[in-house]
Amino acid sequence: MIPALILTDLDGTLLDEEKHLSSQNRAALERAAQAGAQVVVSTGRFMGGLPQELLELPFLRYFILMNGAKVYDRATEQVLYRAEIEMETAQQVFSLVAPYHCTVDCYQGDVGLMSRTYYDHLEDYIPHKESLELVRKTRTPLDDFGNTVAERGPSVQKIQCFFPDLSVRPVVMERLAQAFPQLVQSISMPANLEINAPTATKGHALTALCQVLGVDVANSIAFGDGTNDITMLQTAGIGVAMKNARPEVQQVADLIAPSNVEHGVAAVLEQWFPK
Repeated sequence: MIPALILTDLDGTLLDEEKHLSSQNRAALERAAQAGAQVVVSTGRFMGGLPQELLELPFLRYFILMNGAKVYDRATEQVLYRAEIEMETAQQVFSLVAPYHCTVDCYQGDVGLMSRTYYDHLEDYIPHKESLELVRKTRTPLDDFGNTVAERGPSVQKIQCFFPDLSVRPVVMERLAQAFPQLVQSISMPANLEINAPTATKGHALTALCQVLGVDVANSIAFGDGTNDITMLQTAGIGVAMKNARPEVQQVADLIAPSNVEHGVAAVLEQWFPK
């Protein structure tokens, strides 16, 4: 099978530890696109948080964003799929998380929003430099986070937390699972937690995109490393976990690729799209 649809996560998968696209991975994607494959970025980020070097790639048209909260067609500027958390539930999640030593923020209307209380002290909450810089670049600090988010709209696209003490994360995850069993929890960075609506998964988004494109989902290949990639790897015809992926991600994969710093995406794609 020559894949008609190639989906790749970014952080920990397509991008290196400095959040850059290697020349090897770029060349592999270019060869695939030239051969007629549709290359799709599938990420936990929102559109404004994507690296400019990716946005400059002319063959990237479709984007699965915020773990499947949105599927976007850049050519027509159309939203092909949407799944968001209702505001009442979002506010309850904010309240539940607030007593714990962690940040909480959200994506709403394709903008990252965070209380200034956290934003001004990010170095106290996010221990990893690359994650810290990414959050600093992609969040807008708010003086009154809860009320401002409520006033902006009826829903949020994704909620995210960062934990300086990782022993706190499973405690919060268990509390959330008990209070909101319908919400999807996932991990995509060393110290984060991501919370989405029930149908805001990369697997749901992949299925929706295949229906729009008229592509058999069995003719797709997907690459990932975080638990937010699991549904995508399970749904795709071929699910590929990176060598650096979390163990539970590797368990559901059909293939294990070299790590993100070893240009693993390119290494796998070369069997169909050789140099």
